Amino acid sequence: MPQPTTPPEAREIVAGIAAELAAPSFPRGDLAALRRMEPDAPGRTPVLLRLLVRHASDSLEYGADELRRWALVLHGMALMAPRHHRATIAVGRVLRGPDREPLYAEARLARLLSARGPAFRAQVPRLARQLKAKDQALDWRELADLILAEGRNEARAEQARERIARAYYRAEAVAQKTETETMKDAKQ
Repeated sequence: MPQPTTPPEAREIVAGIAAELAAPSFPRGDLAALRRMEPDAPGRTPVLLRLLVRHASDSLEYGADELRRWALVLHGMALMAPRHHRATIAVGRVLRGPDREPLYAEARLARLLSARGPAFRAQVPRLARQLKAKDQALDWRELADLILAEGRNEARAEQARERIARAYYRAEAVAQKTETETMKDAKQ
């Protein structure tokens, strides 16, 4: 059985692929193939394998489970490309957004973080499409941590879920504080 990709290596792979997908020179046909790809049955999609070989070390194993996980990561990034990745914006913070109304409703966040297996894998493309519609980027390294660990290394997956939730609720607290201060200033 292949060993799970280590988080530092996975984060480097994601960052490299994210930069390549954002480049104006990235072939539109390859981007379309990643968008159309069925992550649960990626087969041997040439662009998927080409990107993984180009950005991963030779130690990365491409077993069926590992390939499906990476296919989901690349599919999600492709759905949001070219403005899909910003390493400085935590997933939870993006999902909450700075406004009074959250960008991603709390109930949706709960579904994303509580989903496991196929239900979780179905949530990722939905999330990507919603963020693309709102023209929002996020740190795909953080979301990839969850995708690569979910169902395989639950301790690491749970840490990723907690990071996302903490960032969401911190952003919510900031938005509420800002709203309260704005209301106080308006009354004065």
